[in-house]
Amino acid sequence: MRAPNKSEAEFAALFDYVDSCSDPLKYRLMLLLSVKLGLRPKEIAGLNRSWFRGEELRIPHGYSKGKGGHGSLPVCAEVLSALSAYMGDREGVVFLNRAGKPFDAAGISSALRRLYREAGQEGSCYSGRRTLATNMVDRGVNLLVVQKVLRHSSPVTTQQYVGVTQNMLSKALYG
Repeated sequence: MRAPNKSEAEFAALFDYVDSCSDPLKYRLMLLLSVKLGLRPKEIAGLNRSWFRGEELRIPHGYSKGKGGHGSLPVCAEVLSALSAYMGDREGVVFLNRAGKPFDAAGISSALRRLYREAGQEGSCYSGRRTLATNMVDRGVNLLVVQKVLRHSSPVTTQQYVGVTQNMLSKALYG
C-alpha cells in the first residue's frame, strides 16, 4: 500500500499529538525530518549530528538507499531548532532508543507508524516524503528538482511519489 499524502490540517493535528507524547522533542524532530526534508527511515536512523553543516544536511554514501541517495539538502530553521532542542550539546547519532542504542530503520518506521495510528490517522514512514513531493509539484516545482530533493536516481521513481491534488486538477482544467 502506498503511504497516504497528508493535508496541512492533518500534519498540524499530528504535531499537536506529538506534543502530548512521552518524548515530544524526539518525535517532533523525527516527524520534521520526514515532512520537511523527505528523509527515508534508513537516513533518519543513521543520522549523525556531524552531517549538519550550518544550514545544510550532508547525507554520506552508504547511509541511504540506492545509487542516488547521498547528497546535501538545505535545512530550515524549524528543523535546526528541533535538532538543538532534542540533542542539546550531545554529539553523534541523533536518535537513540530507551537503551541508549541507535534506532535502526525498522525502529524509525515503527515509531512513525505508531505516531500516525495513535493520533487517529492513516499514515506510514513514507507519508511525509510523499506529501513533500506532492506539495512541491503542486507549487510548480520542476520534477527534476523534486528528484534531487528526494535523492532518486531516476525521475520515474520520483513520479511514483507524487499524488494528484485538487489544485493540480483545477490548474490542468482551467489554467
